[in-house]
Amino acid sequence: MNTRIKFLRKNSGLTQEKFAERIGLKQNSIALIESGKRNISDQAILSICREFGVREEWLRTGNGEMYAPAPTNGLDLLAKEKKLTHGEYILIEKFVGLNPETRKRILDYIQEVSAALSADDIPADAPAIDCRESAESLHAELDRQLGIEKKEAAGESEAS
Repeated sequence: MNTRIKFLRKNSGLTQEKFAERIGLKQNSIALIESGKRNISDQAILSICREFGVREEWLRTGNGEMYAPAPTNGLDLLAKEKKLTHGEYILIEKFVGLNPETRKRILDYIQEVSAALSADDIPADAPAIDCRESAESLHAELDRQLGIEKKEAAGESEAS
C-alpha cells in the first residue's frame, strides 16, 4: 500500500508536506508510511480516499480501478461537495422522493415546532420533554402519512 500512496501523492503533484496537510497528518508520518516503516490507520486511508477520489479497494490491495467513478446525479455531487454522511444522504434522498404536498407538510411542521421552541411565552415550569418519545411519535406520524400516500398511489395505478 505504501507504493500506491507514494504514487498517488506524486501523481497529484504534491509534496509529502502538502499531501499530509490535506489528509490531516504530519509530513514525517507520510515519509514513514511511504517507506513502509509505519502502517497507515484506517482513518487515514478513508481520508485519502475521500480527499483524492480513489477507491479504498485499490488503495488497500491494488485491485480494480484507481479512481472512484464520478458522481452521476445532483445528489451525488452535493454529497461529495458537502461531504455528507451516509445518514445525511439517505435523509435528503428520502425527503426529495416524497411528493411535494408531503414535503410541504413536513416543512410546515418543522417551522411550527421551531416557532414554538423559540417562543418567549414558554413557562419556566414547563414539563421536560422526552425526546425519544417525541421522535418515536414523529416517526409514527411520518410512517402513517407515507402509508396513506402508498395506498393512494396504489389506487391510482390500479385505476390506470
